[in-house]
Amino acid sequence: MNRQRIIDAIDLAHRIVRQHLSVQPGENVLIVADPETEMEIYLALAGAVQSVGAEFTVSLMPTRGRDRATYLTRPIEHALDASDVLIGVTKASGAPTYARKVAQLLSAKKIRALSMVMRELDNYLKGAATADYEELEDLGQRVAGLWAAADEIRIETQRGTRFRAGVTKEPVMGQPVIVECGLAREPGREAAFSDGEVSQRPRAGTAEGKLVIDGPVAGMRGLDPFEVEVEGGEVVRIAGGGNRTRQLASVFARLPCAKHIAEIGLGLNPEALHNGDFEEEKKAQGNVHVALGDDIFYGGSHGCDIHWDMVLYDATVWLDDFPLFKEGKLQLEEVLETTR
Repeated sequence: MNRQRIIDAIDLAHRIVRQHLSVQPGENVLIVADPETEMEIYLALAGAVQSVGAEFTVSLMPTRGRDRATYLTRPIEHALDASDVLIGVTKASGAPTYARKVAQLLSAKKIRALSMVMRELDNYLKGAATADYEELEDLGQRVAGLWAAADEIRIETQRGTRFRAGVTKEPVMGQPVIVECGLAREPGREAAFSDGEVSQRPRAGTAEGKLVIDGPVAGMRGLDPFEVEVEGGEVVRIAGGGNRTRQLASVFARLPCAKHIAEIGLGLNPEALHNGDFEEEKKAQGNVHVALGDDIFYGGSHGCDIHWDMVLYDATVWLDDFPLFKEGKLQLEEVLETTR
């Protein structure tokens, strides 16, 4: 890494520790990496934690296959009990924040967490990372309030998506719709960086219709569109898409639990890039993602070894009769007016 990138890493780390997590003197911060994480990233974070008078511990977990990506080692799970803050910077594995132990601690408001996974330093310096996160948090809370008040969410696209699901009313981490807009300053809050979405698991058994996936998918290469038909909250058929359909069929054969509709997420970040990277694109304002597999993080009871996000472009989204997105455009004035 050249000297400028070292400076960039240090500047980023101080912003994360001070602004996004508001780490306080005396707190214990657990940083979880894997062998593919750029060392400069977790060392810079450790230095930033120390600079505010807090204590850091860096834990290196094994590189996991995609089917066990969020499985933490037992020593890391024990370390979480003594931690105030978790920062996940695993490069090859999934988000530590999706581990069952972390979900339990978040629900009990014993920890706060930030996920910076499956990324390189460049991802933290451009695009979605450059947004005004104070404004993004305000927008996320407004949209979450509208979503939580609705009974049904409907999603349509010109490519043929016609999908609906009931809105879950049980709170998760304090409210029915999870706001992940880059800030996690209080116990029980979870965010990512870069960030900018609101999400929830659909009400059990209510997800119905057809999804036409034309954006990136976690764990898959390519952008060939494919169709997913859903009944009673489960995938019943997949079609089209060539290689991506074959990959998904292979996953379903090995892990039938992956057919479960686990999450619906709405991107809100106006600075996110449209670059084929699912971690970036799922946060982009106007994009929608629907996830398959595990829903424990979202307050559900469906455990599975994977949680795969699938991105849809140019969606129209209704919360009951309120048009939140029109062909991928957030109806911002309507949101602001409705939530005043």
